Amino acid sequence: MTVLMKVVVKAIPAPATQPLRHLILRPNQPVDECIYPGDEDSGTAHFGAFLEGKLIGVASIYNQSLEGEGSPDVWRIRGMVTLEEMRGRGCGGRLLEACFDHAQSHNGDEIWCNARTTVMGFYERFGFRKQGEEFDLPGIGPHFVMVAKLDGDLNLPAGSGAVREYTLRATH
Repeated sequence: MTVLMKVVVKAIPAPATQPLRHLILRPNQPVDECIYPGDEDSGTAHFGAFLEGKLIGVASIYNQSLEGEGSPDVWRIRGMVTLEEMRGRGCGGRLLEACFDHAQSHNGDEIWCNARTTVMGFYERFGFRKQGEEFDLPGIGPHFVMVAKLDGDLNLPAGSGAVREYTLRATH
């Protein structure tokens, strides 16, 4: 039997992302390693997914080109995580949707991320394509750069509004 659950995705302050970033992305590093350059920049946005008031996933989006500079049309997703027990239910896709909406509302036309090799399939399902060779981030693991155009490559439903409510599968 499939049980449905209501998940709310909304903007959150940068510090609210750090506990999940630390727990999942950088558990063997100091918490300060979960404060990323650009977290407090004016164009940066952070989104949280909540189930019954509990933060279950986060994602951040920065106005940053692949070369590391700000570019009005290129955006970077970083620090995207979902609690392990919540994976495979659609929460990550809803966080991506919020990030894409933010970039598009700021005239973005391209999004990229450094994707761990273990989650490349997730990004590919949403229109991202691998760019370049695999590389290793010391202490974190193997990654690929993944890139998507905001002009139709993306496989996401249209979103609207700053706070979104979704009904997702509680079991998969």
